[in-house]
Parts: sequence; C-alpha cells; structure tokens
Amino acid sequence: MNRDELLRRAQSAVATRRQRALTLAKQNMDALYAENPRLAALENERIAAGAQLGRLAATGADDASLAEMRAMMDAFESEKQDILRLYPDTQPHFTCKKCSDTGRIDGEICTCVLDLVRAMRLAEVNESSPLELCSFDMFDLSKYPNEFSSELGTTVRAHMTGIYNFCRAYADSFDAKSAQSLYLCGYAGLGKTHLALSIAHKVLEKGYDVVYVSAQDAFDRIEKEKFGGGGETLSTMLSAQLLILDDLGTEYITPFVGSCLYSVINTRANKRMPTIYTSNILKDADLARRYTEKIVSRLLGSCEVLYFCGEDIRIMNSQER
Repeated sequence: MNRDELLRRAQSAVATRRQRALTLAKQNMDALYAENPRLAALENERIAAGAQLGRLAATGADDASLAEMRAMMDAFESEKQDILRLYPDTQPHFTCKKCSDTGRIDGEICTCVLDLVRAMRLAEVNESSPLELCSFDMFDLSKYPNEFSSELGTTVRAHMTGIYNFCRAYADSFDAKSAQSLYLCGYAGLGKTHLALSIAHKVLEKGYDVVYVSAQDAFDRIEKEKFGGGGETLSTMLSAQLLILDDLGTEYITPFVGSCLYSVINTRANKRMPTIYTSNILKDADLARRYTEKIVSRLLGSCEVLYFCGEDIRIMNSQER
C-alpha cells in the first residue's frame, strides 16, 4: 500500500489507542465513585457551592463572602483530588507521552505515528521477502572464491567485497533526494536480493518509505487491478522513496506489462527517485531482446550497474546442511 494509506492507518491506530485509554480511565473512575460515596458527595458539594457563588455574585455580595465561597469550592476539589491521587488508574494512561495519543504536536505529525508507519512498512516487506534473514552483518563474503579471475582482474571475493562495501556505504549515506538507482545483475544465488534487502533494512531504519516487490508478483497484481478494478500497486511503486524491484526478467511479458515497466522506470528516473533493480540478465542485448531498446536505454541510463559473480550460494548452503 502507498505511504498515504499507511499514514491513515497509523493515525487511526493511534486514535483508537487514545479512545481505549480514555474509556478505561472513565470505567475505573465510575467504579471508584460507586465504591467511594465521599467522592460523589464532594462533587455535589462543590457544584452546590458553585451555584451559591453565582447567586452571591448576582446579588452583589461583598468580596469577603465571595472569597469564602471560592475557598469552600477549592477545599472540596482539593479533597477530591487527594482521594483520586491514590487511584492513578482513574487517569488515562496514553502510550505516547509526547502527544497523549492525539498523533500531533503543535500541528505536526508526532513521531509515534511515523514509528507506526515504519513498523507497518517493515511488516509488509517482511511478509513479501526474507528481510529478517538479510542484513549486511549476515552477508558471508567467504562464500565467494578467493581465486584470481582474468576477466575481473582480481579475485571474485575481492570483487564482491567491493560491491558489498559500495552497498553498505550506499545504505549508510542514503538520502532519497540524491541517491542513485542501482541495477544488481548476475546469475541466481549470488546475493543480489540479500544485498538489496540489506539496503532496505538500513534505509527503513532511517525512516524512509521503502517498498519491496518481486517483478513477477508486482506486474501480475497490476494487471489484475487494471482489468479487475481496485488496487494501488502501481501508485505505491511510483511513490515509494526507495523502490526495490526484485527478479526483473521473471515476469510474464505482455505489451501491458512492458508499458507498466517503462512507466515505473521513466517516472522514477524523471523524479530522481532511487530504485534498486535485481536481475539474472547480465547482457544489454539479452535485456533488449526481452524488453525493448527504449526500456533498456532508460533503465541502464538511470542506474549504476553492479555485476555479481561467484558460485550459487544457495546451492552451497544446502550442500553444507
């Protein structure tokens, strides 16, 4: 879902939290009044004194009489508050002490709402990806061969260490207004999704809105939403501060899907909104055959390309179990 919908849901959750706290406090207060007749008596006496004060003021009573009546009201209220202080549950206990669960401070959205938005987005990404299993600290560079590659001019491990360091620095310094887009390409099982999600984890922690979708699932949903009505997958992809489009090349290509892909690439590039693409397609010619030269030109022209190499880590891990 897009960020506006997440924000609406977070604000609704905070409002529900506030109402729950107020309702519970009132229930506790009503129960206390029922158990302690003195509270009701004090309240009635204060109200009666207030009415008497009004009558005295209306008839032009002297200041001393008015002051005496005000002192009586204050005494009733003070005794009542002394009793209530012994029962703190008669006051609402709000989750956020800063905004008292109103969701706003001085007209600005409270951080408690933004924290909820971030938690909802994190849960959404977790649901559609192995995010919990992906972090920079869990990325094992020892899985890459420490052998010299004439094609790379260095060892595979050194090459991948460079990519790892680049991705980590990218996440650490991420700014939605200036971050570049990335195209992570290489054969299956080389860590593309792992590093993309490691970036997502870091960027989410910074408070940015990150959307993760697999290409196959995203374009399937967009097509169903287009012809079935409803849905907001495309608008969510277009508006995310960081979009991760995983496994580009696995989706079923139709003219409609090609048009949607170009819309995502072009719109986000024009707005300078960073996108991370992962794909098993390495060669420009293979990309052009699958899509079109127009799509490929816009894609690669807007991205820093990172070539992954090595042996399939997923197969290696399964063999070690």
